[in-house]
Formats: sequence, C-alpha cells, structure tokens
Amino acid sequence: MMLLRVLRATALAVPFLAMAELSVSAQTSTASGEAVLPLSIRSSDRAAASSYSDLRVRVFPRLNDDGTVRQSSTLTLGDSGSRPFLTEGAEANTQPETLPDSSVRSVPGVPPPGFYPADVAYHGGALLKSVQSNNVYVSRPSTEWGDPAKFLADLGKSTFVHTIDQYVHETSANRYTVGIGATILYPIFGVLGNNDLLQIVHSAASFFGSGYGHIYHVFLPKGVDFCDEPSGQCYSPDNPSTFVFCAFHGSVQFSDIGHVIFSLEPYQNVLGCSTQQPSPNGALIDSTDNVLSHELFEAISDPDPGSGWYAQNSLGTFGQEIGDLCPGISLTGPFFKNPVSRLNGHLYEIQLEYSNTYHACANVP
Repeated sequence: MMLLRVLRATALAVPFLAMAELSVSAQTSTASGEAVLPLSIRSSDRAAASSYSDLRVRVFPRLNDDGTVRQSSTLTLGDSGSRPFLTEGAEANTQPETLPDSSVRSVPGVPPPGFYPADVAYHGGALLKSVQSNNVYVSRPSTEWGDPAKFLADLGKSTFVHTIDQYVHETSANRYTVGIGATILYPIFGVLGNNDLLQIVHSAASFFGSGYGHIYHVFLPKGVDFCDEPSGQCYSPDNPSTFVFCAFHGSVQFSDIGHVIFSLEPYQNVLGCSTQQPSPNGALIDSTDNVLSHELFEAISDPDPGSGWYAQNSLGTFGQEIGDLCPGISLTGPFFKNPVSRLNGHLYEIQLEYSNTYHACANVP
C-alpha cells in the first residue's frame, strides 16, 4: 500500500514557516512559563531510528461521523519485530488491585463467579510512580496546540491525577511534573511515519534523558498526517479511508541510549478527535488536552503497552487501557463529549479515567 501521499501545499510549507517564526534562542510560552529549547536532528538520531528494538504502541481510536468508535483489525502498531499487544500465555493478576487504604470508598463486591467486566488487571510490567513530561513541538511554536504545559502542570497538581494511585501504589503529591520542552525543526515533505517519529524522540531523549523518568509528548502541526507503515493505520483527517487513530503512546529501546517512553500527539482539533463545543477553553485547547490526558494516564499505568494494566475479563473490553474505557462521545456527531473537571483551580473538558476502586469512570481517587 502506498502510504506516502503528497500533502496539501499549505502543509508542505509548515517547517519552512516555522523556521521563520522560531529563533535559535530558547522560547518561553507566556501562559505557563514553559522553557522551550531548540533541538535538531543529527546523524546519530537517524542511525538510532534504524536500529531500534521492541517498539510497542497503543492507539486512541478516532470517532466516525455517527459518533461510533473507528475499529480496525489491530490497534497495536509497530514493526514486525515488536512484541504483540498481549503475549500469548502471559501471566496476569486476575484479581484487580486496589490501594490498601481505609479511606478508599467502599463499593459492594460481586458474589462469585460474577465480575466487573471492565476492571483492569495488572500484567507484571513497569509502572510510573512518578515521571516528568517533556513536550516536543515539531516545527511550530507551542501555541499551535494551545498551552499543553499549563494543562500538564494543572493536572499534576490536581486531585484528578490521583485516580492513578491505585494502580502504581503511590499516593504522594507532585509526582507528575512538567520539564523543559523542545522545538525540533523537522522537514515534512509527505506523511510522517515511524522512522520520522523515532528520530524526533531520540533527539529529545538524548538531550533530556532516557528511561522511565521521562515521557516525551511529540506534537505534530496542523495538516500533517502520520501513518504506521506496517499496519497502514493512520492519523489522516484528509483521507478518511485510512484515518483510524487520534494519538498513541508507546515505548522503544534504542541501542545507544536505552529505553524511552513517548506519546504521539497529532493536531486534535479535527472531526473525529475534537471535543464538542462549547467547552471551557475552546475547541483547540480542550481537544488537545483531552487526548493528551488520555495518553499520559495510559503511559503511566501501561508504559510498555501490553505489560501493565488493561482489561481482560470480557470480550467487549479486552485489551482496553484505563483511558480507552472512558472517553465520552456525542450521540450526534464525531466529537468527544466529556464532563468538565477542575484541575488546580482551572476548568478543562477532559475524559474520565477508569477506576477499579469504583468499578467506573472517575476523576477522583
């Protein structure tokens, strides 16, 4: 299948317009005070993108015009050498874990053999008790996506973020922080793919650090498509036949710098990925932040997709992570319709996350 399609002329101009708008000095977003450093793609980044291993990715599917979720043959992307989404015969904790905390609200149990079909189970992999998010803005200033750093800072100081405590078994405050961001001027001549993403991720991780202490959120400009070459699944609002997902999170092993956790955040204010209006901050900001929160929570609870927390009790929910189980959808069109949550004193329209504690979607621990 031919995946490289020529973008519209306006999309082709993105990197060159960005070069005119960005100076070589560090940039600062006016709302959040995020420091953003300019980085570049080096020969070592290109080499690393061709010699990686164990690429695992879990996508967030987009909505169809009727509000239903776009399904595909597989929602796990990656090269043929990647581990599958669920390793056959993998041992799993079939008893959902909860925090051993007497303050947790009591929810009635189900007499055996009954079960809550959407409860997620732990599969023995790494979890992120704490982590720093580093935003990577491709070829445009951070304002192209609203102010992701401000949202991540508010989320990290909120009660909402503690819905994750039950899965990582940690309750302390200020564990999920925002670090310095980066802007990478990347030539975009067609649809981007895995090799492009891995070059960008490697560049950022080489500078800020690899391992489980960082998540790199890679933001793509408006009008730029992304396709996973092996599967043919894409973020492609301009080509509905291949348009399967809004974003994804994943991990990869590089031969030189080791393990890296990342998410891909294409432009979200498009039909199938955007939030229904009105919303507290408008379509651009709340659409961006809704999907960003989805990927962050899932990267924390399942950083190496298929090894952390996901549902396994029911065919209807099998394989879904804590964000997959809870996006609100509009019944009248391809929009996500979520409740409004207050994060650190500010309102955002973002989805809830699945809680084993409540056997339901929630925004409180």
